[in-house]
Amino acid sequence: MGNLLKANGIKIWFEEFGESSNETILLIMGANANCKQWPQEFIDELVSRNFRVVRFDNRDVGKSSWLGKEPTYNKFLKILPAFILKIIVNRIFGLVVDKKGKFKFSKSAIVQYDLSDMAKDAVSLMDSLNIEKAHIVGASMGGMITQIIALDYPERVKSITPIMTTPGIQNESLSGPSQELLNAMQKSFVMNLKGRVEDGVVEIYKQLTGSRFPFDEKEFRKKLAPIVEHGNNPFALHGAAIGASPDRTSRLNEINVPTLVIHGTEDAILPLDHGIALADGIKNSTRMIMDKVGHEIPEQLHSEIVNAIVENIKRAS
Repeated sequence: MGNLLKANGIKIWFEEFGESSNETILLIMGANANCKQWPQEFIDELVSRNFRVVRFDNRDVGKSSWLGKEPTYNKFLKILPAFILKIIVNRIFGLVVDKKGKFKFSKSAIVQYDLSDMAKDAVSLMDSLNIEKAHIVGASMGGMITQIIALDYPERVKSITPIMTTPGIQNESLSGPSQELLNAMQKSFVMNLKGRVEDGVVEIYKQLTGSRFPFDEKEFRKKLAPIVEHGNNPFALHGAAIGASPDRTSRLNEINVPTLVIHGTEDAILPLDHGIALADGIKNSTRMIMDKVGHEIPEQLHSEIVNAIVENIKRAS
């Protein structure tokens, strides 16, 4: 059963598994995804290796505090005929993507929070649970937060495993998302407006899945239902938080804990060069490149991934 506590001025929902006397692995999930996205089988494998595992909902998703609310213009968009809506959504996407198809972020935009605030959420949760140091495993945006914890709170970190992530989305030298994914995001946006939230998620994950383990929509929907039920905020401000956070490339050499970088070769949102740049920037890091895998943690590779994480953890002792 999960618990709710107050930390860093917000409510954070978390769950613990395994013996509390064991070393702790803290799991941090990605943008717009609550902590139930960490598969139970994956957690069970870590627990069977004698770890205490803690997963929590980032702010703005799940059962933690939500700060992102539906924008007022959405109510207007919802009543528009489909063909006009399509034109407007294309315009909106024209504003968020540059000519090279890379996400654009305004440097001067006022945001409610950034990734440093989210890193502080994680560290405040550790304080509340009396966890002095943890091994931190972060997926996607969670991998970005993991880097910030290692950089700004090095005394709290034993090892890190950033999965399918980037040293900075603003890094001009790194590739942008695939055109197919951008198209799916537009479709998903319209589906969200029409109240078809699950259909919108399916649309995006079809593009995020690599060719090695093809997308199984029926199975995906079955697993998605309890995740959405746990708390799905379509208006989470995670994208804005990522955009407002500085590129970490020049600071990566400050990280000196054992680091394992995991990335798929067919990642549609953060292509492989993001993972390579991260691994290249962190001294003595090891890497696990998953062939023909997308922006996903395939269940067929859980054991392999857990083995690699445990090997990395061993380097910390």
